[in-house]
Amino acid sequence: MGRINTYILKQLLTMFGFFALVLVLIYWINRAVRLFDRLIADGQSALVFLEFTSLTLPWMIFAIAPIAGFAAVIYVVHRLVTDRELVVMQTAGLSVAQIAKPVWGFAVSLAVLTLVLSSILVPISQAQLHLRQMEVAENLTARLLTEGKFLTPSATITFYLRHITAEGQLEGVFLNDASSPGKNITYSAAKAFLVRSEVGPRLVLIDGVIQNLDLSSEKLAVTQFNDFVINIGQIVSPGGTAPKGAEHFTSLELIQKLVSAPDMTQSARFDMLYTLHQRLAGPLLSICLVLIGFAVMVTARYSRFGHWRPILMAVIYLILIKFIEGLCLDYSRQNHAALWVLYLPSLFGAVLSYSIIFKADQIWVSQKVPGV
Repeated sequence: MGRINTYILKQLLTMFGFFALVLVLIYWINRAVRLFDRLIADGQSALVFLEFTSLTLPWMIFAIAPIAGFAAVIYVVHRLVTDRELVVMQTAGLSVAQIAKPVWGFAVSLAVLTLVLSSILVPISQAQLHLRQMEVAENLTARLLTEGKFLTPSATITFYLRHITAEGQLEGVFLNDASSPGKNITYSAAKAFLVRSEVGPRLVLIDGVIQNLDLSSEKLAVTQFNDFVINIGQIVSPGGTAPKGAEHFTSLELIQKLVSAPDMTQSARFDMLYTLHQRLAGPLLSICLVLIGFAVMVTARYSRFGHWRPILMAVIYLILIKFIEGLCLDYSRQNHAALWVLYLPSLFGAVLSYSIIFKADQIWVSQKVPGV
């Protein structure tokens, strides 16, 4: 029995590595093309591109690991059925529950992998990526400090600076922002200062005017101000200067924050609790996906025409569970007292896989095994 378990587990791990590599490459190429265009357009080097893509790898592996595990168990069990190896195991007196032991080991290993990724590696990489995005945004902002030239860091942004004093004060500042649909906003100021903050660079305008043109109604609203602050980093590099969220902290750091800061806002507390529960529910769901794939395929009988029906049924179960997961995520996100809903997809998957395996065991017990 130990050799059989090792044989099945080895195949599962091998195929998991293969499917994970293929899915990560597909996902990485899809994201890398868009990231490459954006970074190169911003004047960044290829090293920055490689750094950014490497920092997204932990998240990619976490996202595709359950699907790769599901595909691996489908492939391995399908091959066992096709090669009549399951019939040999049945003849030897093994039940479905006994054959499922290496699958359980594989599922638990996959859950541990996803838990480590979601709780430690992904938050660390996302926090580092957030820091690098802020640095890139600051670099892009610094490139705007060119006297006497109209600069266009993007297709919707135009910036002009007349003079920079020795003290770092900006004089004669003009900024046109057409990034918002249906609006064209123009900022002009006699002087300004570029300052750093925890969430990226800020442009402080002094003694100026805001002209807000509504393109649909063609109405112009003019507002004078004594001082006005613009998130220049967000304009130049959208998404690069957003404040750090709960997803940028490891699970241990989130627990420490919840314990050490009882007076935090309800919204911040909920975001941390939601992130923690989501990181726990994900590994549990990966176990259920592996068991469902095994349960559906192990009940398939040998057929010379292939086993497309059980494979299709397993994929339908996968889509159904992922659909339920999406609904539960949205519902728990909107209802602060319903974090327990995050575990419903795992519960549904556990009940489904157990019922299929139990039914298969009953069939195997009552079935007369043909000679091999």
